[in-house]
Amino acid sequence: MHKHLLAESELGVETICLQYKAYLGDSDAQYALADVFQKGRGVTMSSDHAFYWYKRSANQGNIAAQFNVWYAYLIGDGVEASLEKSDFWYRVASSNNINSSSHSVVDKLLKTL
Repeated sequence: MHKHLLAESELGVETICLQYKAYLGDSDAQYALADVFQKGRGVTMSSDHAFYWYKRSANQGNIAAQFNVWYAYLIGDGVEASLEKSDFWYRVASSNNINSSSHSVVDKLLKTL
C-alpha cells in the first residue's frame, strides 16, 4: 500500500472516496485530503501526509495548495524547513495568483484555517 494512503477499514466512506480520487490525480481531492490530514478530520493528524498531498496538488497548479507548500517549507511543517524552497513556492503561488480570482484563493485558504 502507498505510504500516504490509509487502509479503508480506518476511514469513513467520504474519506475513502476522497482518497481514491486523490490517488488518481484529482487536484481538488488531493487538496481536500491534505486538509483532512492537516486537521485530523476522522484520521490521525499527520503533517507528513498533509504535506505530501498539498505538494501533489500544488504541482498541478492548485494555488491554495501552493501557498500551503510555501508555508510548510517556511516553518518545517511536515517537511524539513528550507528558505530556498519556500521562496520558490511563494514565487510560484504569487505568480499564479495574479492570473486568478484572488477572492476564490483567499476563500479556499480561509476554509483551511
